[in-house]
Amino acid sequence: MKKEISVVGAAIIKDHKLLAAKRSVGRSLGGYWEFPGGKIEKDETAEAALKREIFEEFGAKSTILKKLDQIFSKEYDFGTVMLEVIYAELDSEIIKTIEHDELKWVSETEAQQLNWAPTDIPAIAELISKGF
Repeated sequence: MKKEISVVGAAIIKDHKLLAAKRSVGRSLGGYWEFPGGKIEKDETAEAALKREIFEEFGAKSTILKKLDQIFSKEYDFGTVMLEVIYAELDSEIIKTIEHDELKWVSETEAQQLNWAPTDIPAIAELISKGF
């Protein structure tokens, strides 16, 4: 059985646009777009992990809101990624990026045109179906 890797991603929506993050080249899945976030540590809730990850990656404070009902999974060579997506708001400005080459705010139409990490594709479809 492959290792399960629990991760959390932030659906940060502002003015009907979603914050998309492009993974740094040289990292696993480098060059793909994804939700900001990261691994859920042992004995950590998805909500606590997301708040921590947003601060570590962006230096930003956040408010964690509602979680999507579905967990999205994708099998890779290195294991199975289990993605929980949670709506969040930024309470301060992004002052750094350490995991991503690019950040951008995208509309539903623009989001459909990005090259998303395979785990994130069904989650993006779910968000679009609900509307930004």
